[in-house]
Amino acid sequence: MPRGEGYLRKRGKNWYFEFMYQGKRYYVKIGNVAKTVAREIANEIRAQVIRGEWIPPKEKNTTFKEVARKYLEWYETRSHARKKAKDIHRYRVEKLVEYFGDYQLQRISYFTVEHYKKKRLQNGVGKDTINKELTVLKSIFNRAKELGLFSGDLPKIEKFRDVENERLRYLTPEEAKKLIDTCPEWLKPAVIFALNTGLRAGEIFSLKWDQVDFKNRKIYIEPTNTKTKKIYKIPMNKTVYELLMKLKEEQKEGGIDHGYVFINSKGEPYSAEWNGYRRAFQTACRKAGIKNFRFHDLRHTFASWVAMKSKDIYAVQKLLHHSDLSMTKRYAHLTDEYLQEVVDSIDFGSISSTG
Repeated sequence: MPRGEGYLRKRGKNWYFEFMYQGKRYYVKIGNVAKTVAREIANEIRAQVIRGEWIPPKEKNTTFKEVARKYLEWYETRSHARKKAKDIHRYRVEKLVEYFGDYQLQRISYFTVEHYKKKRLQNGVGKDTINKELTVLKSIFNRAKELGLFSGDLPKIEKFRDVENERLRYLTPEEAKKLIDTCPEWLKPAVIFALNTGLRAGEIFSLKWDQVDFKNRKIYIEPTNTKTKKIYKIPMNKTVYELLMKLKEEQKEGGIDHGYVFINSKGEPYSAEWNGYRRAFQTACRKAGIKNFRFHDLRHTFASWVAMKSKDIYAVQKLLHHSDLSMTKRYAHLTDEYLQEVVDSIDFGSISSTG
């Protein structure tokens, strides 16, 4: 039965309109009215269906705040993020609820979202922050569809396109050496490893020996520890290979058999809530005279070095395991700076020298 068609039927004393909408069959009770009235009501429903404006009865009263609450319940059980990251995520949901809370899901449109963006800008909120809130908004709608609370089309959610590149801070090789020298001995391996792999802190500190393949010189990252929730492998360079071989031998000699590659100042595996490495890392940065630098910026440093040495943005995307090239484009300018070297390396003789 194509959308817009349907059947007007009478059962007992009541009229019903039966039709298909978005792949589902609906039976709408019109009531005990004259046939001509029932036909007019059915025609109005048919017109709404054709225009895509009809709202299923069970969805009419579903508000955004109700769905947001269910989304947060789901997020709390599924997310492996640290407490601070979860707090930030909850805050973004709260901001969305403040604006969209009493809106029925079906009434949230492209224009509603655009007005939200305008109000947030007026409140002095940055475009990058608003974009992150819009990402959460889309996630909430997707979850609503999974729960059967929303069967309509997602509202068009457009992010700001003129946002400055995300904060990009990276070290020079000289700065990196100073940083390593000032790190405590127990932290040095993790810092060297990060600079040579580009892995995130969570991926590094949860790494186990059974994920390390010395024979093929590969490191396998489990989906539960990745941001994309996909398994992927990382190639080892000479520095990483020798570093891991040394750590493996030291743990064997020390009788450490918990299975984790990196250990904290107490010789134990890093826990999800233990932030001692952050304090130690910041202390090392201060001693090395390095300002405005986080542990995560070691990942940016790795990517920047790859971009400058390879001049290949796709190699950066592959090594960082970005699902979308747009995430990697922040490093593109680093390859552009070295394009002159490529052009200079191609010289077929000047025009003036030809006879």
